[in-house]
Amino acid sequence: MSKLNLKGWMSRRLLGTAVVAGIVAASAGCDELLSVQNPNELQEAALDDPFFADILVNSAIGEFQNAFDDPIIWRGSMFTDEQITGINWEATARLSQRVIRFDEGDASGMFGSISRALVMADTASSRLRTFLDNPQSDARLATTLAFAGYSYIYMAETMCEATIKQSAQIFTSDEIMEMAIPRFEEAIQVAQAAGNSRVENLARTGAARAHLWLGNRDQVRQVAGAVPQDFVYWANYSDNSGRETNTLNTRVTGANHALGVHPNFVNGPFLAQDLVETQTDPRIQHWTRWRTGHNALSPLYTPYAGRRFSNYTGEAIADGGTPASFERTTNIAMADGIEARHHYAEADGPTAATLAFVNERRAYGNQPPLENPTDAELMEALREQRGRDTYLSGLRLGDLRRWKAQGVGDFFPSGEHPTSEWGLYGDAECFPLPLSEFEGNPNLPLPGSR
Repeated sequence: MSKLNLKGWMSRRLLGTAVVAGIVAASAGCDELLSVQNPNELQEAALDDPFFADILVNSAIGEFQNAFDDPIIWRGSMFTDEQITGINWEATARLSQRVIRFDEGDASGMFGSISRALVMADTASSRLRTFLDNPQSDARLATTLAFAGYSYIYMAETMCEATIKQSAQIFTSDEIMEMAIPRFEEAIQVAQAAGNSRVENLARTGAARAHLWLGNRDQVRQVAGAVPQDFVYWANYSDNSGRETNTLNTRVTGANHALGVHPNFVNGPFLAQDLVETQTDPRIQHWTRWRTGHNALSPLYTPYAGRRFSNYTGEAIADGGTPASFERTTNIAMADGIEARHHYAEADGPTAATLAFVNERRAYGNQPPLENPTDAELMEALREQRGRDTYLSGLRLGDLRRWKAQGVGDFFPSGEHPTSEWGLYGDAECFPLPLSEFEGNPNLPLPGSR
């Protein structure tokens, strides 16, 4: 399903910083001849008509997919160890250096995009409950609930703190993650009643991820253990409009490409050229030579589409294979069975089952098996395989934050930045609540006035 956007009321929710705008365009005067209505817009009351149920669902899907490739993946991975950013814009270069200002566009864009997806899905769910004949067994309600849950997950994982729907309260990431769980639980129940296993497994994988963040290990095993290994749920992209294309394509094409693999994931010595023999893991493939792009400064090994992308070939350059490039229509997995198994294994800890899973994934990546690892070595290997299995698909920032918060370790990049002219990394780990929210939310005092 492409990234659709409902015109009028739904597209005018400038979430967090804005209020619901009017649907009907009308003149200020009383003369009937001067009263104007846009035929392309819907009256708000019309959205309570069951005829528009599919539009509500598609709008929730579309708003999330629009945020997923950018900013969630593209900008959300900039200050992790997944990518080096070759953008020449000053604010974006700072983001790559782990320096994020609350009064600049990256923070505002992240918060605003996820807020729109969150409220779109919650609003659609509320309306569907009111007019569907049997909402508790209708897969459309299950779908909007699941997409709402994922919006809350990404709000929790990317933002240091956030308001929800113009609230006066600023919530912590843990509090926001707690909000995702009841949405997933209801989505699972409704999807089961509707006989829609695809949405049910989407919600199960999301619920496992939320519980993992909160340290609820028993619940992780319960929901993740029921997800089939071959399950996958795609966020879909198309050439229908610029808004619907996969943003990663524009970051790796043309003279001004701007996306490179971070040294932690480069297959071989960083800044070496002709990296062929070391490119053995099909999940992490990149150009054999680095180049500079948009800023004519950062050394960029252009990545190929990894395992969570729809045109992934599973081929490795070292074997003479041909990995695929990101296309404008490349879909991205929102969730899959391998991810659910990673959630389960992390919650399960250093067990024999976890070792078997790690060695299975290492074999897939053409890596030798672990033999008699210590518990610490096993869990370290599990984290490595998780990074390879989910590379550049929106999980890394949440993973790094979760591992640090739970005392596992600080794996954010630090020290000298790979772009040597940029000096040392900063210490940002999440996006601050932006100035635009303080200015646009009438329920919040401006920073410094609290």
